[in-house]
Amino acid sequence: MRIAIVTSFNKLLYEYYAHRFLHSYNWEFDLHIYHEGWTPSDFDIRDNIHYIDINSGKNGNQLRRFQNKVGYYNVASTVNGRPDKIIHGTDYKKDAIRFSYKVFAKTDFILKSHISNSYDYVFWIDADVIFKKPISKRDVIKKFLPKEYAISFIHRPTYYSECGFVGYNLTHDSTINFVRKFREQYTSLQLVKEKEWHDSFIFDCVRDKWLSGYPQFNLSPQIKKVGNPWPDTPMAEYMDHLKGKARKDAGEMLK
Repeated sequence: MRIAIVTSFNKLLYEYYAHRFLHSYNWEFDLHIYHEGWTPSDFDIRDNIHYIDINSGKNGNQLRRFQNKVGYYNVASTVNGRPDKIIHGTDYKKDAIRFSYKVFAKTDFILKSHISNSYDYVFWIDADVIFKKPISKRDVIKKFLPKEYAISFIHRPTYYSECGFVGYNLTHDSTINFVRKFREQYTSLQLVKEKEWHDSFIFDCVRDKWLSGYPQFNLSPQIKKVGNPWPDTPMAEYMDHLKGKARKDAGEMLK
């Protein structure tokens, strides 16, 4: 059973919050980091940490093509070149470019892994997470993505899903088709037909259409707080999610 973790960040986001992710990473699994031509120099090299330039090759070409095409419709919710600077009053739900990097990162990795048979399970984890303690392979599967399920995610019944943590079971027949359809929303610009263009909303649109009838593991069956459901998930024992600007600025979970 082979497990990989995938995330993405650039230099500014590393300095803002992702340094906590990297320096606290204490899991045994391979960590693959998509970057934008810059990698940290303040971190010891580890055999299980790998860097991938999101702007290189076919993936980079498709990402640039998407961002150029969607730029006509896009609503920028952060200052250009400053992803840590939110433009208040703008509609982040129509900022397709801001959230496209994670989609192109994880779909590129999953589809390549499927072709090469590199991994059985891939977990996307946002870079604003801090790791608290290690976890075994057995517990990852048991708690985060049981083998009979295609994907796992944090479902919010009155809101779009929280996609800071998503598990993909590559041994399940339906998973790869779902990932392809998710990516196609971007490469074919289909997402602009939806009422919201951020990755979580599009994730739910594709999931409802292409995974309907397939087993999906809800990581938050007893959700108590829609805004930050992380404390009500099994991941809370192992990680903190600094969701939102206030938590990122503080560098810790807030009550």
